[in-house]
Amino acid sequence: MATLPISPAGMEENISSQYVLLCEGGGDKNFFEELIRVRSLPSFYVTHPRTSIDPGGRSGFASRLRGLRLQHGFDRIKGIIVASDNDRDPAASFKEVRGQIHEAEYKAPNHPFTVSAGTPAVSIMMVPGAGLGQLETLCLEAIEDEWPKEFACASTYAACVGIEKWPNVGKRERAKLRALISHICQKDPNSSLSHLWHEKRELVIPLTHKCFDPISAYLSGFEAAVAEAS
Repeated sequence: MATLPISPAGMEENISSQYVLLCEGGGDKNFFEELIRVRSLPSFYVTHPRTSIDPGGRSGFASRLRGLRLQHGFDRIKGIIVASDNDRDPAASFKEVRGQIHEAEYKAPNHPFTVSAGTPAVSIMMVPGAGLGQLETLCLEAIEDEWPKEFACASTYAACVGIEKWPNVGKRERAKLRALISHICQKDPNSSLSHLWHEKRELVIPLTHKCFDPISAYLSGFEAAVAEAS
């Protein structure tokens, strides 16, 4: 009897919703899952490029999108949102995401926050919206309002050790966010976005903050947008 091939990790996982949210990494996945829970948003199967299987970050989108076709429940998917950071060049970042979707042989939209009709329909959600930045940009905005004293301390620290002079804004924001988590989250100062909401840790990033409203609104209206596009 021939030996059956072993499926890579994650291939056998059931897709738990008719709507998929594909993001860049584990920290993003945990953020979106917690945002959906806290705000009672519609159900999404949230996933990201798989460690040791797909390339990391948005360069792994094509591989992960192809992998979805091999999972149980793919045939019930009505829509996919691919979420990615704008970073320092929103147009170039969007173009890269769109290219990854085409490479995986899905139909990609021509603009962010629009839906390309198909089976399944596909949309691209660029974070934090129209401007420069990334998910950490929004997290810092929420923390600044919730923890103003700690935010000021982190800014002083960043200036003191030279972080504010780093040429890459995204890395500056990640360093500052990590410093804030370290001195707010007493239960686990070594925590990260990947584990920040696990085991009842302190509320560091208030997901009810208004800066997350546009993301929440898009997730809430995605089912209707898919229906309208079809």
